[in-house]
Amino acid sequence: MEWLYPISLRVIAAVVLIYFGLGLFNVEWLLRVRILAALAAGALIVAAAGYTRVRPDCPLDAISLFTGEISVISSVILIGLGFAAGIIGTLVTYPLGRGLGPFAAPAGVATLAMTSGGFRQLLLIHHTLDQRNALYASLRWELLFWLAICAAGYLGSYLTSKLIDTKAADTGKTTKTKKSLNDWTNCGIAAVAAAAIVYFTIGIFVQDIRQIDENMGFVVGHPGNRQIAFGVFVVLGIAGFAAKYLLETHFIPVLVGAAAIYIGMFSKFIASDTLAYMVKTWPIDFFPNSIYGILPVQFAPFAVLGAMTGYWISVYLKQQAEHPE
Repeated sequence: MEWLYPISLRVIAAVVLIYFGLGLFNVEWLLRVRILAALAAGALIVAAAGYTRVRPDCPLDAISLFTGEISVISSVILIGLGFAAGIIGTLVTYPLGRGLGPFAAPAGVATLAMTSGGFRQLLLIHHTLDQRNALYASLRWELLFWLAICAAGYLGSYLTSKLIDTKAADTGKTTKTKKSLNDWTNCGIAAVAAAAIVYFTIGIFVQDIRQIDENMGFVVGHPGNRQIAFGVFVVLGIAGFAAKYLLETHFIPVLVGAAAIYIGMFSKFIASDTLAYMVKTWPIDFFPNSIYGILPVQFAPFAVLGAMTGYWISVYLKQQAEHPE
């Protein structure tokens, strides 16, 4: 169980950062504890219980379906653990479970992501052009699996809150009404805007050392796990905040747009002249855009956590504006 020690240190650091970070928004201590309880539920259920299902043979290797070390049965179990995390996260944060419960499952996947090796570990073995084409072709769809775990958590939270008739803390939606054409239009705009935000800013917030390239302008080094976590979280936080604050939409369209741009950029990279040039000219540690160095297990949970956090910050600020103390 030696792997527990470094993970424990990361968890402690994350708890301290989240607790005091929430204090910057004047979030009362009890709500901060409830948020941490939801995150802890996900970390314990998805990460602690599911780690043996995804743990690579070599501790430094990347956690990915591409390696073939995660069986179909393990994949189904992980989705089930995500569903369970949503249920437990909702129960432990009662009566705010409908708002906080969905944080549990992505928090668990995020914990797994922080224990994973980087994209470089896959490229060490799959470094030829054909191998890298196959790698990106597989990883673009793998994103949907990790998002499915987060979605299972959301479903578990939703069904649990319905069952116990939890009064959600969603102050941005006071009555249930059918979506109008304008609502659907706003959802579409939110998805497109989120895709654009990811496309234009992911390289700003997720980056490492840059090197000048005479043909491409520059290439970027392999980003570290913490840099990826920070960058993806912030980028999707901005998108989630804008979607709620400006368009009054949910964070789900934001995640749809983010997933679409991730899959789309990977698809465009496959069998491209750019990839061929990178294989021929640069070591595996460099990419034309930092998004090509982000694993699905890293992008999915922090995208979900960021979009939901941005959404709730927008709700909180609107509430403060409407009911100033």
